[in-house]
Amino acid sequence: VGRGRNNKKKRGAGHGKNSHQRRPAAAARTTTASTNNRPAGNLPLRPEHALEGSAPNYQAFLQGEQALHENYPTIYSRYKAATNRVFRYLHQNTPESLHANNRMTVNSLMMAADWMEENSFAVDPAILKDLKLAMRVRSRVARSMFGGGDSGHRHLLAVLVYCWGVLNSLSRATTKPEGIEQEAREKISLAAEDATASRNRFEALNDEDMDDEEADEELFPSKRVPRPEPQPEPMSLEELIKSDDRHDITLFLLSMDELMGAVSLQYQAVSNQVVRNTQQGVSGSAIVEGLMEAATATNMAIQHMQRLEMDFELQHPDISTPYRLLSTFILPEIIKNMTKIVREHGQKLCSEKEVSLFLGDCLECSFRAVSDPENKSAVIVQEFCDRYQVSSEGSTEIQLIFHGLGGIFALEIPVGQEVEGNKWMENKVRKKDPNFGSHRWIPQHMNFIGGDRAIHHTLRLLQSFGPVVTDTKNDEQIIARKGFFGPSPWQSGRSRKIHNDLDELLMADILPQWFLLCRNGILGKAHLPRQNEISPLWGCMKTYFDNPTKPVSWSCLFAVHAILTALLETDKVESTLTFYSKSAFELFFAQIDKASDVKKTELDAVESPAFKRNMALAMFLKNFGLPVFGDRAVWNPLCGGTIFSYIAIFGNLEAGCCLIDDRAQLRMVLHLYHALIVNDILQRGSIPLLDILHDAFKHSRAIWEGPLPKKGQFVERFWVSFGCSRARATDMAKQSRKMQTTSKQQNPMVNYRADRRQLRPIEPAEIAKSFRRICNRDFHDVVDTYHTPEQRQRGRGEDFYTFAIQMNDTLDAIEKEQQVYALNLPACGVYLEQIICSLSRVFQWDPILVAEQANHAALGQDKRQGVAYMFAQYLLGALDFATDPLNVEFFGIPQGGVSAQFLSLFFNKLDTSQIMWFQTLKVED
Repeated sequence: VGRGRNNKKKRGAGHGKNSHQRRPAAAARTTTASTNNRPAGNLPLRPEHALEGSAPNYQAFLQGEQALHENYPTIYSRYKAATNRVFRYLHQNTPESLHANNRMTVNSLMMAADWMEENSFAVDPAILKDLKLAMRVRSRVARSMFGGGDSGHRHLLAVLVYCWGVLNSLSRATTKPEGIEQEAREKISLAAEDATASRNRFEALNDEDMDDEEADEELFPSKRVPRPEPQPEPMSLEELIKSDDRHDITLFLLSMDELMGAVSLQYQAVSNQVVRNTQQGVSGSAIVEGLMEAATATNMAIQHMQRLEMDFELQHPDISTPYRLLSTFILPEIIKNMTKIVREHGQKLCSEKEVSLFLGDCLECSFRAVSDPENKSAVIVQEFCDRYQVSSEGSTEIQLIFHGLGGIFALEIPVGQEVEGNKWMENKVRKKDPNFGSHRWIPQHMNFIGGDRAIHHTLRLLQSFGPVVTDTKNDEQIIARKGFFGPSPWQSGRSRKIHNDLDELLMADILPQWFLLCRNGILGKAHLPRQNEISPLWGCMKTYFDNPTKPVSWSCLFAVHAILTALLETDKVESTLTFYSKSAFELFFAQIDKASDVKKTELDAVESPAFKRNMALAMFLKNFGLPVFGDRAVWNPLCGGTIFSYIAIFGNLEAGCCLIDDRAQLRMVLHLYHALIVNDILQRGSIPLLDILHDAFKHSRAIWEGPLPKKGQFVERFWVSFGCSRARATDMAKQSRKMQTTSKQQNPMVNYRADRRQLRPIEPAEIAKSFRRICNRDFHDVVDTYHTPEQRQRGRGEDFYTFAIQMNDTLDAIEKEQQVYALNLPACGVYLEQIICSLSRVFQWDPILVAEQANHAALGQDKRQGVAYMFAQYLLGALDFATDPLNVEFFGIPQGGVSAQFLSLFFNKLDTSQIMWFQTLKVED
């Protein structure tokens, strides 16, 4: 499966005057993991430096908000459940005599398949699909791990291939045997109903239910293959499944590497886009959309990683820390050796699993700083020996193993000054082993979490930073000792690998400032809505800083490693990205500030309580850009892109949908513009901004209450959207029609009746498919447009394939909807309000409304109800029912001509720099 989607070439796309520029294409605390350096003092910090203003009440947005726990099975539970179903099927549908002592072994699988062939057994098609999934996943791991994995699992795979050749040649059963009916319905750890509902919602392309277009002949032979030689002492299937720890760990690491590869690809595209934009003379702010896409893909990867971690822990509850996973993965020989020592010198039985967990805890001691109060290096060996009553001789040998692990660790993950200090030892070891080198625990073919990008190096840095967080008081700031982890100050353009090249940046800059952001800043003081959906990165960082003494989780580790991966891929353009990111961020809020000033000068504008509340929600997000946080902590590519995603999706789109129509100004302008278009008084393209708004909101039920209205429906449909019942709206339309046909001028308010109107709120999911994908986790209509049939074939049965198609579809949606995101909706709402207030004056409704207020108490001090009446009954009525809507006059004013001219003049004067906060790009096919 390809990582990420294909990145199409983009060019600048105009959307109005000055929309883009284009030329022809032609101090404090030491954050150190060193055991020889103690933290320095603390620098007092006033909390107001990290937060401006008090956190607004987000409860209106938080009501009913729950984390969307995507309860569909990942690859671990799916392939294990499939394997178990195959084993039970063969066991329950063959004679007991084939299974000695009712014990199902690898050898008896072949005997069961042979028996079915000899007796012309009709095989269940669902079991063949289960067998395919089990074989595909085991094959993937076997081909990637140490030349094929251990002998037991290699033999099992060979047996499964043989069974496939036999069973695939049999006829198919039309009904499922009663004995396995219940088992076939079950999914491990999931109720059948939950699994089905989850797949329907989250997996548009259900791998297991798709017939293969073509099979891998080597793995799924079309003909019977030679029968493998039976093993003399075969393991039982139960024992084999329980021994799958390293197999599952390999699969877990491979999945993580694939996800990180997708992250890497996105930021390579960002880097290329910066270069291309510069060459083509496109505005630097155009990179905002690219950063949003990359951050969205990365945050989706983090969510996927969270599911993988949770599912792995459910399958292997004892391997609860990264350290226990690493010990199981990298220390099989040491585990066997130590198990032998304990059995020889201990009084209590100790299994290899228990030894593996102990060695994982020993590794954790090495990852932790010596000053860490959670570091148990002084007592861990003695406690283990006491538990299993190991003799003094055995304790000495185990102590030597413990110290040997420390030496191996120091050579594997050196940081800071240790890099130079280890060279003599490395040279000594290399004389015996020419291939020796650091950062080798994770295989080199895992390109994105191993080798020069070793994720366990990042793990060491994160774990060693924990006690610094614990010791720092709420009114203190962490400032690192510069230069301990590398050249200081860190400079872009010099990084070639993650480990060591980015250590100084992470430890001296990013982590200290994120600590401030998560404790004293906006993430520490406000519960922002939709963090789980839009920005799980923030949740990982907040969890890490809230629990600094705990072992670092895989999800948090993945998130921080993704930050470093993004930095590495964009290293050459880092300063450019930082500059334009800050500029776009500042422009967004500057536009809202300017619009607010305009609102104050508009005499008829009213700041409703809802407007003030929602504007405060949006403006509070300005706290992300406070100078105290530093540029590289906040505006590195991933963190900056995540901020843009949150501002665009929540602050601009969701909160903006409340602000742009808080007094029905959007629906009034769009109904007017639509009516002018239908009457050919205006043409599409004449007012580009209104084209954007019209296209963006054309599916909004709040604005239109159905499909776009036709001539003869304008008035009625407007009143329905304004909160009237259908019957009342029809009556108002009849009255408006009479006004167009009578020659006698009516009292303009004679038929006005003050209804209590409840307007339907605008749903952002109807405006942007990407909102539906990201915030509602709705992928029911996803279509795969990037993978070839061969890639789809290989990807079936792997949840990374599902992740890839969901990510691709979401990024495509962001790309198509970028003009909506680039339009500053809170600011735009002010200018649309200005239009409606101005229309009232241009069409001379003001004197009439003021005179009528005394007779219609429901108007109160707000003329908007009256303005809506005049707008619908007279202006829309003329466009709906008049024979000459362009020139028909009311109060001596041509309704169609003047309204079209007014809209054109208003938007011609409105500079797009006041409402578009970043440059949009158009895709070239």
